[in-house]
Amino acid sequence: MSKVLVTGGAGFIGSHLVKKLLDEKNEVLVFDDLSNSEKKNIDKRAKFLQGDCRDLKDVQKLFKEFHPDIVFHLAADAAEGKSQFSPIDITSRNYDAFIKILTYSIKNKVKRFVFTSSIAVYGALQTPFKETDKPEPEDLYGVSKLAAEQSLKIMSKVHDFEYVIVRPHNVYGPGQNMHDPYRNVVTLWMNSILRNEPYYIYGKGEQRRCFSYIDDVIEAIYKCGFEKVAGMTFNIGADRDYSLNELSDAILRISNSKIKPIYIKDRPQEVQLAISDHTQSKKYLGYKDKTTLEEGLAKTWAWVKKQGPQETNLKPLEIDSEKAPGNWRVSNKYSK
Repeated sequence: MSKVLVTGGAGFIGSHLVKKLLDEKNEVLVFDDLSNSEKKNIDKRAKFLQGDCRDLKDVQKLFKEFHPDIVFHLAADAAEGKSQFSPIDITSRNYDAFIKILTYSIKNKVKRFVFTSSIAVYGALQTPFKETDKPEPEDLYGVSKLAAEQSLKIMSKVHDFEYVIVRPHNVYGPGQNMHDPYRNVVTLWMNSILRNEPYYIYGKGEQRRCFSYIDDVIEAIYKCGFEKVAGMTFNIGADRDYSLNELSDAILRISNSKIKPIYIKDRPQEVQLAISDHTQSKKYLGYKDKTTLEEGLAKTWAWVKKQGPQETNLKPLEIDSEKAPGNWRVSNKYSK
């Protein structure tokens, strides 16, 4: 049994990981500020401390009360498109939060630090993205994740601790945030359908993504904390890619909805093709892409219906630019 800290453990991926860790008989502490998640998501078997990874007092209290062997750092704001319009908040919640948790992990002699990065670090490189590619992020979110990855490698050399980097992508499933207007396309669109409202597709809807079901992804992320994979980086997610138009059609079929999406302008710096290679995660983590898109969407739709329609949590952007998608702007909820 290990003592495991999960930052962002009340979030979507974090809460599923916490359950897996507890099922495997580990002692788990969840550290989360609940800014974009809810306490009800946390497994009752876990310990919980509310706090902000960016607040040194909260971080100091965390490590004073709990001395983890392993840290899974998932706390972040994974809003690639929004990062160009709220750069202070996005960078703070990604890099600043990371470096403070890492620093105190080192001070408290954590054995292994598992960092949840993103395939956003690859930017618009030729697909499929491979872990050996030289990252060239297209947005500030990807820049902040890459900065964290590089910092982790440097600090590991200096302070002699183990690390693993995971780059999951387009993860969806039960438990995903339904009211975040900036990300989580599957449950965001399903929530609009429940509200009997059209949802938005950026550009022509030809962007291609590999939509990854949560149960498949969690098994691989969990193993990053315990297998002999220190110093490695893993792409984790589905193999088959779909356009957003194909995703839209599949959701409409499963929900038996007649709602028509609204097409609006492209998001600035949005990568059109986000497809990664998973050879390494299959070899070292036993990753299996078991759940088809239709199966995963059906399970997610069943869960979404139980939750009922949710209010969209739209917040003012730090830079209220005309270049921002109209459906993001509080001052102009929708514009072409």
